[in-house]
Amino acid sequence: MKKHLKLVATIATLLLVTGAIITFEACNKKNEVVKSIPELNVAELTDFDKEMILFGEKMKSAQKGGETMKLEEAVRNLSNYQNFRLCDASKFSSDIERYTIETEIPVTDGNVYLSDIYSIYLSNKKQIRDKLATLEGDNKTIYCIISRVDTNNKDGDDARIVTNAIMPRDGVEPPAYYFDDELCWVVNHQYCTDCTGGNAINVLDQRLRTIMISNYGCLPGYRVVFSNEVAKEIWAYEYVDLYSPNGHYGMIHGDYDSYCLSADDMRYYLGSAINKINEWGNESDVEGKVLELIWYAPISPSYLLAYFADVSCTYVGLDD
Repeated sequence: MKKHLKLVATIATLLLVTGAIITFEACNKKNEVVKSIPELNVAELTDFDKEMILFGEKMKSAQKGGETMKLEEAVRNLSNYQNFRLCDASKFSSDIERYTIETEIPVTDGNVYLSDIYSIYLSNKKQIRDKLATLEGDNKTIYCIISRVDTNNKDGDDARIVTNAIMPRDGVEPPAYYFDDELCWVVNHQYCTDCTGGNAINVLDQRLRTIMISNYGCLPGYRVVFSNEVAKEIWAYEYVDLYSPNGHYGMIHGDYDSYCLSADDMRYYLGSAINKINEWGNESDVEGKVLELIWYAPISPSYLLAYFADVSCTYVGLDD
């Protein structure tokens, strides 16, 4: 019995030594990788910075047809890396340019090649910066970039990656809560031509961003970056509210609303959307995420989308 215990103890000791050797070798390899990337040798870097720098190096060094990654993980990392390298979220305006890029990528057993992800990054970077150059204003910037897998559009073994780049304009911020009682707002242009308040959903869309989205700041030398977005969404027919102006839903629904909405109607729908976004926000607070972006889409029926994300300050400069 004593021999058995001694044998077990000896094996356990060997396992501990072996584990220590493996850990030591892994640490040495990691240190070698860090030393080989000068950008990592900066004391001010956060864990997120290091993660993104390493992911970028992994993409750049990936051979065609070589290393792979799960599709969802690769696209999440792509979205984070684009924000890390191209965006400054410290500047925001409710008047935004939304630039959309769609890309097809081959998928094998749920995996994609990192070389293909890097090609998408380079292509997106060029197209987004070219678009930014066409915008007017001295303070134009790329606020955030969100890439996602379009699960509704698959072509055989390919997947469609949809990328939205958000670029604030220098437009005048609208009066957030004020609606002139002398005006009315259009729901359907075909039947309402004399309303001077504008398209109801477009107006609500812009004012929601004015009211709800905060500007985040960092210490001098740092830049605000979003990552790990989570989408919260709802269609008008899913938002039941029998007390709303249309008597059915808490959002504008073209089948039930009047062709033109009054100031009282607009105030109600604005408050209703704020309540829903705050409800989502309370859920996201648990995960430490903040409100990043809002869209109130003028499609029939209307559609409310909000993105919540992690926010951090990075010491790393923008990509060349």
